[in-house]
Amino acid sequence: MTKSRLITLVVLGLGLWAGAPSVRAELICPEPSFNAGHLLAGKPFKHLFALNNQGKEAIHILEALPSCGCLRPTLSKTILNPGEAITLPIEIHTLTKPQGAHRFSINIRYKEAGEIKELALEVKALIQVEVEVTPAASAIFTDRAITHTFSVKDMRAKPMRIIAADSSNARVTFQIHPPTLNENKESIQIITVFISELLTPGKHDLWIHLVSDDASYGEMKIPLTIVKRDGKLASAAPSRLYLEGSVGIPFGAKMVRINKAGTEPVKVDKVECSHPAFKCTWAQGPGDDATIRLLLDEKKLPPGETIAELRVLLKGHQTQSVIIPVNIQLK
Repeated sequence: MTKSRLITLVVLGLGLWAGAPSVRAELICPEPSFNAGHLLAGKPFKHLFALNNQGKEAIHILEALPSCGCLRPTLSKTILNPGEAITLPIEIHTLTKPQGAHRFSINIRYKEAGEIKELALEVKALIQVEVEVTPAASAIFTDRAITHTFSVKDMRAKPMRIIAADSSNARVTFQIHPPTLNENKESIQIITVFISELLTPGKHDLWIHLVSDDASYGEMKIPLTIVKRDGKLASAAPSRLYLEGSVGIPFGAKMVRINKAGTEPVKVDKVECSHPAFKCTWAQGPGDDATIRLLLDEKKLPPGETIAELRVLLKGHQTQSVIIPVNIQLK
């Protein structure tokens, strides 16, 4: 082959390579990272992310996964045609967050031309705490009527007073106790939550709405998860996973046992993971029970708190899924 012919082939090859279409995500957010500055814990924060399809194919948005229960995105539609744009409203309720820097993230999973892709969005904020709720996050597991309490502490010289509390479920009611002072002269107000035995079995993700006499705070919201078990159905042990880790250090495998109910053996159909960092396998045993093995990819977890869940679907129990909440703290 002559030198001139070789050069011609190389140039043609480079031209073909340069002209080949590149594969890239076509769901675009002009400002995927927003700095909210200083926020007072308890005051709701709202923001709009702009999303637009700049590709030539329709996009199907599969889900918007928040990094914690205090962050709620609201998708107005899930199919975006080429050139179409929408806004994604988010609402962050910071009443349960400690003071300091926080990163609230949303992972948008979508399908384009048969390929699953992701778009990461985030809000950064410095939280200043004047009003504090304890416990910061609540998940209640029960198979009967039960009560639960939490406290609202106001560290200001002129504290607020909680005057009303409710939720979206009529089977969950509240009693507001008068405020008292602790040893540091800070106002403490106890709220008792009553969960009725008539609450239907399953998982209930609720907001507790608190109204105070301090108009500057408006309506405050606290996330509450209630898992009402049916005593005739299978259950998980442990019923909830609390995991702590460090950036760059892999998590070890975590095991969850699915216990049978009655005489029927547990048969797992599939396990659905709500976070892309999770990977699950399962096996029959020991005995008539089943074992779920959870692996986590710490590279896909944001620093700070992540709240997610595993949903175990059982064969022969078409109406049952065993839900296992997962709390992860990555330092």
